[in-house]
Amino acid sequence: MADSKTKYSDSSKNYINKIVPNSEHAQKDYNNSKMKEQKYNNEWNTQKVNINEVVEKFAPNSDGYIKGYKYIYESERYQVVADMVSGSLKIVDKKTNQPVKLDGKPGSRKETHYKIKKREEM
Repeated sequence: MADSKTKYSDSSKNYINKIVPNSEHAQKDYNNSKMKEQKYNNEWNTQKVNINEVVEKFAPNSDGYIKGYKYIYESERYQVVADMVSGSLKIVDKKTNQPVKLDGKPGSRKETHYKIKKREEM
């Protein structure tokens, strides 16, 4: 299993420590992400996921790429979209453009958004 957690974490640290302080646009994205985290963190914390397992299931062999403040792992069918600021994650079915649950079926916002486990929780 690839270590997607390291790629995500290293990119997140770089974004927060080097890009955000030097970009007004990144600062706005950072603040918006932090506001979402404040609003939804209690929900996300009820569903914590191991990013390595999620990427292996939905986007195997993906190295991922950065798009703004998101780190995205992609397969032909799915995108695993990890927020580098809030530490949250969702899985998007590219055919329907809808977020899905861990079983690949559509669900509500509450059912399809997750908190990424810290390394020591994995």
